[in-house]
Amino acid sequence: MSGQSVSFLFPSESRLVAGSVVGLAAMACLLELEEKLSCPICMELFTEPATMPCGHSFCLGCLQDYLGRQRQPDCPSCRTAFEPQLQPLAKNLVLDEMVKMVKMVKLSGGSSPLRASTELGACPAHSKPLDLYCRRDRCCICSACAVKDHREHPVVTVEDEWAQREKELVVKHEEIERQEKKTEKLIDALRQQSKSIKDSASRAQTSYINKFDVLAKELEEVKAKVIEYIVTKERGSLELVDCTMENLEERCAELREVRLKLETTLKTNDPLQMLQFPQEIQVLKKSPPDMVWPVPGLGVEDKLEAVKQGLEEISLLIYKGLQGCFRQAPESKEFSESSGNIRSISVNPEPRALPSSSHIREPFILNYRQLSFNPNTAHRYLTLSKDGCRVSHRGAQKYPIRAERFEREWQVLCCESLDAGQHYWEMQISSQWAYLGVTYSTIDRCGTSSLIGRNNVSWSLQVFSMSCSAWHADKEVKLPPTKYQRFGLHLDYTAGTLDFYGIGDTMTLIHTFHSVFTQPLYPAVWVGENVVASLCQPQ
Repeated sequence: MSGQSVSFLFPSESRLVAGSVVGLAAMACLLELEEKLSCPICMELFTEPATMPCGHSFCLGCLQDYLGRQRQPDCPSCRTAFEPQLQPLAKNLVLDEMVKMVKMVKLSGGSSPLRASTELGACPAHSKPLDLYCRRDRCCICSACAVKDHREHPVVTVEDEWAQREKELVVKHEEIERQEKKTEKLIDALRQQSKSIKDSASRAQTSYINKFDVLAKELEEVKAKVIEYIVTKERGSLELVDCTMENLEERCAELREVRLKLETTLKTNDPLQMLQFPQEIQVLKKSPPDMVWPVPGLGVEDKLEAVKQGLEEISLLIYKGLQGCFRQAPESKEFSESSGNIRSISVNPEPRALPSSSHIREPFILNYRQLSFNPNTAHRYLTLSKDGCRVSHRGAQKYPIRAERFEREWQVLCCESLDAGQHYWEMQISSQWAYLGVTYSTIDRCGTSSLIGRNNVSWSLQVFSMSCSAWHADKEVKLPPTKYQRFGLHLDYTAGTLDFYGIGDTMTLIHTFHSVFTQPLYPAVWVGENVVASLCQPQ
């Protein structure tokens, strides 16, 4: 291309001011209008302007923040009393449109396309106005350049290109503004979530500290009563022993005295003394010779047997139950030689039964997640309830064809994905013919390995009437048959554990998977014929 063309540039504000007195006047009017459309609180252009009953206008967010800090709400400008309950705030649409127009004018530099084209000057080669724009070479040209050097190029007028650019910039500005507001809302939501997490942690900490304090206080009271009881029994038993010893010592002294008299009598040969002696042996008549004197003991074992059994149960519960809630997954991991992926480790722990109504369930309930089944994934033989919390295996349904729908297995996934943190949910089945578990979204939907647990991307518990098994990577871990129809699933994504609990009068751990999860997990269920599976809230 020849050097006579000039690159297209928007005129700056300084060139507009130097151009004419009219430009100065327009700029002054723009500044004055901008001042009128500024919020008196934040001193910026209105954002969602709202007008008070007294006539003064403010940003809706600024005004709500101001009124929220006042005991008796009033206008920030004239102090006129205001009652939000009787006079709700609303967005002023006229002012909002005026603010958008001012922002548009500021964005375009306060100039017009026609003036911009005149300020571009003349073509250096042909001395003609640069009133055309080549979109291929992205430069301003004159009519002679268009005929000579840009004959096959897309050429438009400067005014048309200016208008097109202005529309694009306005659209981009509005899009950026929307994204900015959306980001600000997300930041506010995260701030609220952070505050909620702190409040929840504070409440949970206070609650558990109180529970432990109450438990410690009750144990101290029981301890004091047990010690007092043992001391009292010890004192009574020792008093009885002392009394018995005193009586026996008196008896022994009397017997010794009689024995001495007998020895003296036997040594003499006086018949009269021998005949009179039996009448003086009165001590032998006080008790039979074979009398057994009581041997007092402490005797606290039977009385404290219930206390001993209770303490042993509490110790066992703390050791196996409470500590199990915070036990980390084993650090050792197995690696597949072919793929290099970390293999899941299945653990079949000793069943431990916890009272389902006790405070032991509270850590699970705190992590409870409200779930719903995704109709776009449901097999055509599965029917979902309106609220999406119940699935039943009935006749074929007329579902639309979707790539994420299961075509081979009678399965359905939940809408919600679970990742970092702990998650707990419960599921009820009407009959023991189901698979419960979780899966990645990459699970096959129509192949032979699409059943949950029968592939590398899912984990499941098979519950049949006469058998129970844990499945992952098409490998089975046989478990004792279970009688439960309500199950609790606890996922600790960060620790890499998935626990299955049977819930009845007790909460019993059935099986635990240990794995390293690398993608978000979706709760899933396989439903047998005439079986109904329901997502339910903890009781």
